[in-house]
Amino acid sequence: MAMEELLKKSLVLTFEEGVNPEDGKPIIKRYAYSNIDKDATTENLFNAAQALSSLYHGVAYGFTTVDTNDLVNF
Repeated sequence: MAMEELLKKSLVLTFEEGVNPEDGKPIIKRYAYSNIDKDATTENLFNAAQALSSLYHGVAYGFTTVDTNDLVNF
């Protein structure tokens, strides 16, 4: 039987930091924080993302998590 084992979790903050003057498209920047506690709750991750977003310029565009898993077969 195959299973997933969580190896690490990352928190990614995405911001719109202006508009490209050449083509008028938004400038999107992503900032990733690695090695987040694997047991962190969704609420704790969201609160951390909101707190960190106050340190950046631009408008918060979204917060996401990225899980890296190892697939194992027993």
